[in-house]
Amino acid sequence: MTVLLVGIGLLLPVPALWAQADSPVATRHQVEMLEMRVDRVERLLDSGVLTDMLRNVDDLQSEVRQLRGQVEQLENELRSVRARQRDQFRNIDERLGLVEGDLAAERPPMPDVLPVDEPLPDADEQEFYEAAFDQLMSGDYEAAIGQLERFMERYPDGVYAANALYWLAEAKYASGDYEAALLDFETVRKRFPDSDKAADALLKIGYSHFELDNSEDARAALEQVLEDHPGTALSRLAQDRLRRLDGQ
Repeated sequence: MTVLLVGIGLLLPVPALWAQADSPVATRHQVEMLEMRVDRVERLLDSGVLTDMLRNVDDLQSEVRQLRGQVEQLENELRSVRARQRDQFRNIDERLGLVEGDLAAERPPMPDVLPVDEPLPDADEQEFYEAAFDQLMSGDYEAAIGQLERFMERYPDGVYAANALYWLAEAKYASGDYEAALLDFETVRKRFPDSDKAADALLKIGYSHFELDNSEDARAALEQVLEDHPGTALSRLAQDRLRRLDGQ
């Protein structure tokens, strides 16, 4: 309709028709000019030119709305991917500082003479674990998951079983498989409650619920971290995630 009015407005310059401002009555010539212009508008309407113009404008506006919607959707997806990558890399960075200490604790120096009743550590188990761990640290999560799963099948109660299961869960979490990661983190807590990894697993249980939009379960796990480990790096991480959960 806007285009139609504009077209009529262009064809009917009213001020020009009433050039004689002092005369309240239009001259015959002015009336004839007006009739000619009205006839021209009617011919345009009959030919469908203005209708086509209006339809084209509506079509262009519709396409613009669709394109804007697609752009907004892509922007939302990009923000989501970037947020997920930040969480994954932040988690790996948080763990990198602990890696050397973890490995040192897991591989104490061998004494010169072992008591007769103390079994020798399995060198194959240690080598297997380290190879899988190296895959994880290199960022090859798929390969790390495969090796760690095979490790758990072969050494379900080995010296490195608790750590291997924890890092298996971490690899799944980093690859975006939060449901599988959650199950493994929970298994760490159940099978190895006295392990050093039990506390880390509790934090990551909260993280996994957060990613799965299980707000209440995430809050319960994170608040449990605050209660069980006050004043630690774990509690600070839990508090940060709770703030995100509250939208702060």
